[in-house]
Amino acid sequence: MNLTSEQILERERWAGDNVQQIMLERQTSLDRLFGIEHHAKVERTKGGLSRVVQGERYPDGTLYRHFSSLQQVYVECSGDANINYFGKRVRATQNFALPSFEEMLANTLNRRLMSDYRVDYRWRDIVTAITGPRDFRQTTRARIKYVPDIPSLTEDRPYADLQTPASDDEVVTYTINTTGCYISFSRRLLINNDIGAVERAVAQLSRAASRTIAKRVWALITSNATYGVDGLPIFHANHGNIGTAALSAASLTAARNSLFAQVEPGSTEPLALGGGPLFLVIPVGLESTALPLNHVHFLDQNFTLNPWIHRFGDHNENIFVNPLLVDPNDWYLFDISGNNVGLIEVGFLMGKDQPELMIADNPLADEAFAQDRVIYKLRWEFGCVVLDYRGAYKSVVA
Repeated sequence: MNLTSEQILERERWAGDNVQQIMLERQTSLDRLFGIEHHAKVERTKGGLSRVVQGERYPDGTLYRHFSSLQQVYVECSGDANINYFGKRVRATQNFALPSFEEMLANTLNRRLMSDYRVDYRWRDIVTAITGPRDFRQTTRARIKYVPDIPSLTEDRPYADLQTPASDDEVVTYTINTTGCYISFSRRLLINNDIGAVERAVAQLSRAASRTIAKRVWALITSNATYGVDGLPIFHANHGNIGTAALSAASLTAARNSLFAQVEPGSTEPLALGGGPLFLVIPVGLESTALPLNHVHFLDQNFTLNPWIHRFGDHNENIFVNPLLVDPNDWYLFDISGNNVGLIEVGFLMGKDQPELMIADNPLADEAFAQDRVIYKLRWEFGCVVLDYRGAYKSVVA
C-alpha cells in the first residue's frame, strides 16, 4: 500500500469510520521500520497478571507503508514538513482521534522493550509466588502453622476444629515500590534518522530493567535478609540451613539432608524437602566443580558411585552461574518444587509484570520545549519478600 503523503493527509480529512484503519496502517509501518514483525497482545495469567506478548505476524504487503526514515513518518503524522515542532505532539489535521508521532513511537518502543527484555538472571526460579497487589498499602502473607493428624471419630466424639488460630500464624509483609527513569530523543536524532541510537537506548533500558528486578530478588538471598517471622537472618544455625563446607558430593548430600530435616512450623512433622527439583546456584569460579558433579558416574579411582549424577538435569539446566554473586566460594541449594513451602513472593502493582514506557505528560515543559526533544518515562512498580527459609540452604566457605 504505497500511498503518498498527500493521499494519506486527504484520507485523514475524510477519515470518519476509517480512523482505526489509518491508525493501524501507521503503527504497523512504524513498527516495521524498527524491525517489529508481530502484533502485540495483552495476555492474562491465572494469577491475574497482565503482560504484553508477541501476537500474530503482520500480513505481508497490506496495512503498512514502506517508510524509509523516521522523518517520513513524523512529517506524515504531523504535517510539520520542516520538523520545527518535534516533541509538541502536533497532528496533521484537526482529527485528534489519530495519534501523534510521539505517541506512536511510544507504542513501538514499548514493543521493542518487551522483545529486548530477555536477560535472564533466573530470579523466577526461586520465586514461588507472583501476585498483583492493587495498591501501595502493606501486603501481608500468613503461613498457616501445623495442623495435627486428623483424628478418628466415634459415636460419642464430635468433629473438632483443628485450625491453628490466625494470631499464631507466621506472617511476613512487604510493600510495592516504584522504580523509574527518563529517556529522551532529540530533534537532531530525528533529522539524522538515527534509528540505531533509539534501538540501542531501548536495549540498554531493557537490560537495566532485567538487572534491577534480579538484584532486588537475589539481594534477599545474598544479603541474608531478615526473616520477618522470627527476626533472624534467612540462613541461620537456628534455621538449620547453613553450612561451611566447600562444594562437593558430600557437602551437597549434607545440604540436601538439611532440607529434608526441615519440619512444619510448630511441630516435628517432616516436610520432606530436598526431593527436587533442586536448584544449585554458584559463582563462576565453582562451575568447573559443579558440572562434573552432575555428570561423572564415579567420584574417585575406587569407583565410588556419584549420588548426584544428573540431579541437576541432563544438561545442567538446574545449575545457575549467578553473575550477582560476589563471594567466589559460597554456594546455595534450593528446593524449587514449591509443593510444601514457598521461597519468595514478588508482587507487581496491578499485575503489570513488565516495565512500561510512556510519554511525558506535558510536551511543552522544561527540556521538551527548551531543547527540542521528546521525553519518555519508564516506570515499573513491584516489591518482594521471603516467604519461608525452609527450602533454601547456604554454605559459607571460608
